[in-house]
Amino acid sequence: MTRNLLIVDDEENIRLGIRAMLEREYPGMYRYFFAEDGEEALQQLNQAAFDIMMTDIRMPVMDGITLIGRVQQLEHRPVVVIISGYDDFEYAKQAIRFGVRDYLLKPIVRSELRGTFSRLEQALKREQDINGMLSKATQREQDYRQNEMYYILMNIEIAGPELSERLDRAGLEDLQAGYVIGLIQEAEANGRTEGGGVLYSRIHEFLHTEALAEEYHFLDKEGRSLVVIRDEQRLGKLLEYLGQDRLLACQIGSSERMDKAEQFKTAYAQALKALRYFFLKSSTGLIRYSQIKDKPRNFEIPTEEIVKIGNMLGTGREQEMQALLSQVLDYRKMLLYDISYMEEISTAINELIFDKAFNVYGKEAVEIIKVYRQIGYLYNSPHFQDYYHGVENLLNRMNDFIKGIKSAHLNQREMKAALLFIEQNYNRSDFNLAMVSNHVSFNYSYFSSAFKEYMGMSFSQYIKKLRLVKAKELLENSAYKVYEVSAKVGFENPKHFNKVFREAEGISPLEYRMAAGLKQNPTLLVKLKEDIQE
Repeated sequence: MTRNLLIVDDEENIRLGIRAMLEREYPGMYRYFFAEDGEEALQQLNQAAFDIMMTDIRMPVMDGITLIGRVQQLEHRPVVVIISGYDDFEYAKQAIRFGVRDYLLKPIVRSELRGTFSRLEQALKREQDINGMLSKATQREQDYRQNEMYYILMNIEIAGPELSERLDRAGLEDLQAGYVIGLIQEAEANGRTEGGGVLYSRIHEFLHTEALAEEYHFLDKEGRSLVVIRDEQRLGKLLEYLGQDRLLACQIGSSERMDKAEQFKTAYAQALKALRYFFLKSSTGLIRYSQIKDKPRNFEIPTEEIVKIGNMLGTGREQEMQALLSQVLDYRKMLLYDISYMEEISTAINELIFDKAFNVYGKEAVEIIKVYRQIGYLYNSPHFQDYYHGVENLLNRMNDFIKGIKSAHLNQREMKAALLFIEQNYNRSDFNLAMVSNHVSFNYSYFSSAFKEYMGMSFSQYIKKLRLVKAKELLENSAYKVYEVSAKVGFENPKHFNKVFREAEGISPLEYRMAAGLKQNPTLLVKLKEDIQE
């Protein structure tokens, strides 16, 4: 099956580069469409159906965040992958929390792109399998109702008459007789089932066993099964039915009983909150909102301890950090308080430790940013222990990274050795930062950050400046032709040399030589004339 793929980026080379990589990995699988900004993309989305949309975050006219928000209001919504540069990391986090399927950093690595599309294809295939169980007419009706449910759940502001109208369109005509909402997920997936076909079909079978017209089945915005049931006891029976399949380990969170349509979103929020407690329980079964609604909320977030952990990064106080982390993420306290205690602590850890560190070191800490993509959202982890170990791992990696940078900053001898090595090798056209970092035995990322801190400029800026200084010396004091000067100071070719020189000095190398008063030297004047004739 060929899918429609919309690539949205204001840089043409990015758009074409993504297509080239995907065509090599998945020949003939996608039809490619392109847009330079969010507004142009939205026009195409309104005219045709797309399976997948990849979008940059920062674009003119309409940015990616706004575009993703507008996409949620469409009848046919593509799955969304965002692409972003390191400078846009804060925006990327917003998009991650907005429900996008994946996130890729620029420059895009082929293996990461392949991994992303492999996961997308698996999810889309599962959704196709579900749709294959239904007749075309039923499928169209089911899709229409499902889209209405997505709209209801994705739009926070919807309420009153509009909510009632949308519920009617979703097939929930009469909720006044009372109802309970249940949210169901596979135990190990923790809400990331992407509409898992087996679970969906088992629920579908159960709800149609007795053909109760007042029971309904949807997927929520995270791919979990959402059931609307008149009798709360039916959720227990559903759990028993699903338990007959030994390969299915399920968790159900249920709301209190409601008797008004306008309470639908409240009921959904209750079911979701009940389901969240499986994050702490790490088990299967049914948790009712009535069981957890009275948990105390009179807690205080250990802000001071969290700030201390952030301050200790890179200081060599690893044991103190681990001790403080165990206090902050005390499992016994998590069980005692409302789940919002855990959620607010997670937010505080992100803001007071990781975000603060990324503001200083983010551009260099590319690999660490990738880990944060997983840990930055609490419920990306299946269970509390997974989250704890994830935070611990991320802290250790950030600690080692910062410690390495500080060590590089303090080690003046190695930096002087690096500068001497650069002075001796700048004239090599293949000379790069990796050679220098290897020479002084520093990690590439650490050295890049340390060099910038030490010199006040990046390595690429420094080497360009050094080469230009050497080039001007040769232009003033030697008889070498311009292309010979270019080669002697390490430029790949004379064309690039001329371009860089003109950008830096405002004139060409020949004009610089002329302005330097070389006409007083007859020998050099002959060479100059030869250069001009060539």
